[in-house]
Amino acid sequence: MDKRLHKKDKNVILYPGLVKRLIEKGMDALKEKDGEAAYQFFLSAEEHEPEHPQVLFGKMLSLVELGRLEEAVEHTSELLREGIGDYYDNLQVHISLLVQLGKYQEVVDMLDAVISEDRIPAQYAESFYQLLHFSRQMVGDEEWLHQIQPDSNPVHKDIIHMLESKSLELQSNAILQLKEINHPDATEALISYLMKSDRDLALQSLALKALYEKKYDKPIHIEKQGKKMDVIPSQLDELAQLSFGRRVIDRLSAELEHENPFLFEMTKQLCWAHLFALFPFLPEPKDENFWAAVFHICASERIGMDGEMNEIEERYQVIKKNLLEKVTEVKKLEAMVFQIDSIYSQDQNKDRD
Repeated sequence: MDKRLHKKDKNVILYPGLVKRLIEKGMDALKEKDGEAAYQFFLSAEEHEPEHPQVLFGKMLSLVELGRLEEAVEHTSELLREGIGDYYDNLQVHISLLVQLGKYQEVVDMLDAVISEDRIPAQYAESFYQLLHFSRQMVGDEEWLHQIQPDSNPVHKDIIHMLESKSLELQSNAILQLKEINHPDATEALISYLMKSDRDLALQSLALKALYEKKYDKPIHIEKQGKKMDVIPSQLDELAQLSFGRRVIDRLSAELEHENPFLFEMTKQLCWAHLFALFPFLPEPKDENFWAAVFHICASERIGMDGEMNEIEERYQVIKKNLLEKVTEVKKLEAMVFQIDSIYSQDQNKDRD
């Protein structure tokens, strides 16, 4: 290409709004996923205003669209180094690019430094904590959980930030990590989590079971689905829930395991997930035939099967009116609680024993 075309002529008078128009065309091209056209528009704009933040940011986005990630990272590094444009916008893109390139240690080092300053705007905080947690997992950085001596504060502030995040997945990861930390601060963090009324039901159960494993022996007030109870975690009766769940599964097995194995597995998953969300309470009525019928209907609807209500009512010997009420309740609860297979794996494994 003739370099003269890219040489900026100081004697040329720009059309009013030329750079603005080139930026708009570049952004339009990006929306159309045309990375090459966008790149050319931003290159043209750069000839006239080489330090324009939107031009440089758009050029970097074009490189990303073209798959030229290493070059894009060089640009974001320069933007951060020179203080061009919005720092946190640039940092977010830079960190995302490093993750895509598998440079997880760089992510950990950079975000550790940024987070330590405690000045991250709220709209970026959750994303940064998610990327930091993911990157630590990828580099196998287990040391960070135990890097502070027991006589100070062993609960890393990242875990507390995760626990207070709006992300249910981050909350789940934080609870699982707190369960492994043998220190009163970890226990107190779990108790504080349970004390707040807006917690996800399944994650409440996860935190409560973590306290059970820690043998916490003081009363905690639990409220779920209109039910209230003061419990001492170390004295919780997991066997009652496990026993009831097994009876429901046995009833479903008799009806479905050979007739429709896939549907049977779906009903098992629904059963354990529902019981986990309600823990330490048991569903009412405490009738395994009734709940087997409920989970049979819910699982059938989930996979697009039209279950004959009258047939199911007859097979399980239950009353249709009450059945429909609980089917609605289960579907509503399922839609509102955090779903992750690993949460229920322990109960399902116990079911196989």
